[in-house]
Amino acid sequence: MIRHGLFLLLLLLSSGFAFHRGSLPEKIAAGIAVMGTSLTIAVASTFPSRFRHVESGIFAVDILTFAAFTWLSIRSTRFWPVWIAGLQGATVVVHMSRFAAPDIVPQAYMDAVALWSYPILALIAIGAWRHGKRLQSLGSDPSWKD
Repeated sequence: MIRHGLFLLLLLLSSGFAFHRGSLPEKIAAGIAVMGTSLTIAVASTFPSRFRHVESGIFAVDILTFAAFTWLSIRSTRFWPVWIAGLQGATVVVHMSRFAAPDIVPQAYMDAVALWSYPILALIAIGAWRHGKRLQSLGSDPSWKD
């Protein structure tokens, strides 16, 4: 449970930093992360059966989150959303591997799904920090492709 608290703390810190220092792409990414986490908590199955089978609710949330991050990576001028979309895509692949290998240990499945969330939060914070650096050095930082 310490891991859950640490994740929520990192979510709050990275999202708060993105909302404070980032431009619209960083804020959207933070919003996607917060919404994805909230929906994941809401749709997770109960503890005795959690991660014993494919978590279809979490899988659906992860697919939607992947689609949102992919959209952001296509539309924004930033490079970091491409990395985030890739990491979220790895999470989707973990769910699909559970379909292919249903005898995966539930703890391994749970850890593999959660693993990619931490670097995603770091990338959101780094993206907001780099946005600030570009503003300082260039005076502007366009957010969207034409």
